[in-house]
Amino acid sequence: MLAAPRPRLSSSRLLAVSLSVVAGGLLWGQQQPIEFPHDKHVAAGVDCIDCHSGADVRSAATIPSINKCMLCHERLANEGPGVKLLIEFWNRKREVPWQRVYRFERAANVKFRHAPHIRAKIECSACHGNVAAMTVAQKAVEHTMGTCVSCHRQTQASDDCAVCHF
Repeated sequence: MLAAPRPRLSSSRLLAVSLSVVAGGLLWGQQQPIEFPHDKHVAAGVDCIDCHSGADVRSAATIPSINKCMLCHERLANEGPGVKLLIEFWNRKREVPWQRVYRFERAANVKFRHAPHIRAKIECSACHGNVAAMTVAQKAVEHTMGTCVSCHRQTQASDDCAVCHF
């Protein structure tokens, strides 16, 4: 017996579904409302710092705002399904509810700063895995005190507790 064809969702209905999926915790991919193709952006010559601005001078790398995305996508590569969802958020004047992939537990009392790592020329992939090959960012490296201390010792960075816990 043949299955009945599924009805197609309009872009506004798709946006509503994606928002409810995110809000409800039933998330696709790596818990992201839009499948963000890091691999395609890297292939187009976009560096991590282009979107995650401030990582070289501030503590947080930050998740880019929709304004940052639309700097390019208002004019370029605006036909794909993910970009169409992005434009829906933009038209509704809403930020995309991106889900953080990496964070330290509050109880760890870690005050991580990206800037010193970038100044030390530590590649983003050392802590985040090969995001350049990922369609959706996924946790590829487990951050524990052991992995951080091991890296600090290998790179002759300080392993004094106060470096990370202050």
